[in-house]
Amino acid sequence: MAMKPIRPLAILLAAVLCGGCVVSGGGMDDGVDEKAVTAAIPAADPAPSPDQASDQMTVRNAVSAADLSAAENQRPWANADTGATGVITAIAESRAGDTICRTFQTSRQRFDGIALYNGEACTKGGGQWTLTRFAEGQ
Repeated sequence: MAMKPIRPLAILLAAVLCGGCVVSGGGMDDGVDEKAVTAAIPAADPAPSPDQASDQMTVRNAVSAADLSAAENQRPWANADTGATGVITAIAESRAGDTICRTFQTSRQRFDGIALYNGEACTKGGGQWTLTRFAEGQ
């Protein structure tokens, strides 16, 4: 009968020892290397606001439709959706094969102020113009 008190103690001791195995150790997080940093994909430029994107499309359309043989050197534009207006100046066209690009400068007047932008619109063959650059600055 002396063996009966030893059996519950042995079970309790085994449970405590097994519980220690479960609690000890860092788990799966120790195997993750968080120090690796790459630059394989550059950070994306923030998307323009919907109003700015609408103004950019309006300017692109005005630049692509401009008759460069005309004597006028200022081409006004207006966006009825946003209320913005401006004047495109200094349009210069360059060609490389079937690619046509037009660099330009435009003002943009809105309720929040006036800004000057430099830009470039290009087309390749099919006639679809794309705004490749549109940046605020001198």
